[in-house]
Amino acid sequence: MRRTWKKAVSIALAAGLMASTVVSAYAVTAEENAQATLSASDWYAPIARWAASAGLIGGQTSEYDAADPYVNVNVGLFHNVPITVDENTSGIATYYLPDGMDPWAPAVIVMTPDHTTAKAFSHSVTGLQWRAVADRNKIGLVFIEPENGGTWNLTLSPDGRDDAALLNQLYQTMRSKSLTLPAAFSMDKSHTALVGYEEGGAAALLFGGRWASDFSSICAVDATGVPAASLETLGEAYVLPFPGDSTEGVTEEAIAAKTVDTPVWFIHSDTGESNQAVLDYYLRANQAVPAEGNEVAEAVYTTGREGSASEVWISEQRQSPSAIWDQFSGQYKRFMAMQLPGRVAKAQDYSQPGFSIHQENINGEVRRWMTYVPSSYTGETAVPLVLVMHGYTASMYAIAEESRWYDVAEENGFIVVFAQGLVRPADAMGNIPTAMWLAGQFSALAGEDTDPDADLDFIDTLLDRMENDYNIDASRIYATGHSNGSLMTWALGSRFASRFAAIAPVGYMSAPMEAMDSNVLLPTWSFLGEYDSAGDPELVAGGATVTSLQAWNQQNRTNEAAVADSTAYDGAFVTKTFANDAGVPLVKFTEVKDTPHVYLQEESVSIWNEFFSKYSRSADGTLYYQPDDSSAPVAVTPGQYTASGSWYKAQ
Repeated sequence: MRRTWKKAVSIALAAGLMASTVVSAYAVTAEENAQATLSASDWYAPIARWAASAGLIGGQTSEYDAADPYVNVNVGLFHNVPITVDENTSGIATYYLPDGMDPWAPAVIVMTPDHTTAKAFSHSVTGLQWRAVADRNKIGLVFIEPENGGTWNLTLSPDGRDDAALLNQLYQTMRSKSLTLPAAFSMDKSHTALVGYEEGGAAALLFGGRWASDFSSICAVDATGVPAASLETLGEAYVLPFPGDSTEGVTEEAIAAKTVDTPVWFIHSDTGESNQAVLDYYLRANQAVPAEGNEVAEAVYTTGREGSASEVWISEQRQSPSAIWDQFSGQYKRFMAMQLPGRVAKAQDYSQPGFSIHQENINGEVRRWMTYVPSSYTGETAVPLVLVMHGYTASMYAIAEESRWYDVAEENGFIVVFAQGLVRPADAMGNIPTAMWLAGQFSALAGEDTDPDADLDFIDTLLDRMENDYNIDASRIYATGHSNGSLMTWALGSRFASRFAAIAPVGYMSAPMEAMDSNVLLPTWSFLGEYDSAGDPELVAGGATVTSLQAWNQQNRTNEAAVADSTAYDGAFVTKTFANDAGVPLVKFTEVKDTPHVYLQEESVSIWNEFFSKYSRSADGTLYYQPDDSSAPVAVTPGQYTASGSWYKAQ
């Protein structure tokens, strides 16, 4: 009976899909009629997800499935999603979330033409094409409309809506995983592209330029003119050099939006007299110089900033959403790096040689990880291993691109494994199921049926697996992570101290946990950004950072009275180093100036060159330190902890 019913439903849905794909530019499907009589409970769940993703019914929210934990719970079209800045500034958006999105998915924001609602545009021919792009690439898609479906406030009239503020609020809302949001998903904050059509194209150029560091690229299609006065006004506003979790530091850094390099593609948009000002604006922002054209752009300008991949394209021919994503929007990321006033990089292709992606059932859970094996690896010689873990809600791909540990591994001939936290229910956090590590305070989020040590056991098993699959030098295994992954690094170091030669947590401080053997020495180097939202880098008596460092100094038997101060990267890294009586640096802490809650590639390079590469641990647990290549490793013996208040401020 169920099979017959399912078959009948499938046929009906298939027929509906065929009918709905033949639409005029802004025609609406029969979705509203279907949704009026059918709720999620009326449908066989997999078919409901498919129907929602096809747009035949409204967006659906499914329950967490432990057998398929990484799949997004919200699927399909969600209309009238409220975007609220304050009581005077608000709007609505339409979200489209395809079935099968991974955690930390890229996203595209589409700004509609004047007199076109987000809902209508999502059902237009162009909207359907964008939904197909989202389906194929498993990315989030959001349509935003002018005020009440009217006109964009391109002149910045005080009588109109503050569309710049609304666009930024939309970006921040998309980053939210709150259960109160009807279409929450896990978005990659560094890979959010902005696209606009007609007046929406002008709005994308204008308001996207105001929030340059929010967006990885901007694409204007058939864009109308951008008022030069409006552009000049918004270009003077301050932004962070890369996506941050707060606005802290914006005023102090004083980075004008008009100075941030941003990839921009003008498609069939007037770049003559009516838009010469906006073209010049982005050429100056990118310090761009002419370059050879390509297959899709008649004119190409490349950034003059060293290390950045930003470009400005001009094309006379119209481009499909598929071409826009494949050729441009899908290629750029807003890079987490120290270069000011910002930096853009090409997105990493993980199908390239060296990378391998794994998913297996381990200890009763579906687990994922990604390895990078350097081209120099032959298997004949044992090589070091670095374990890298992402932050809360993020992914192994995100931490790989932010930290660039694969570049450090390639240059230095070691293997790196990027572990993926399991997507788990996060009701206690008020969020949809999200990727996390059960460590420290996060262990309390495990449900009654979940072992709070599940992730510790997974990493232990993963390290065994790495040693089995590759010729790993067991004396040179290291761990690092960001935010929640930093907390996981602290927990692993406490639980399996003898397995690691050193650890480097970034973005979260913690004292040794109860499982830590008080007789084991474990070198630690921790980092916090000057404007870090997950920790205070200021060293004040009684503060979490000082308390954590004191506990690790005691664990590693350092002499706090002999603390050494140093700087690097033109003063951006401000480091305190605590050594034992023999001068071996066992506890380091760095405040990274001008940065929020991020993991930087400069940190990866420094951690390897100045820290990890100098430590090893023998099979009997003895820690060895090698200050330079010309010296032989020396055994590090426990000394006497000497406390001192000289390195921090009084309360």
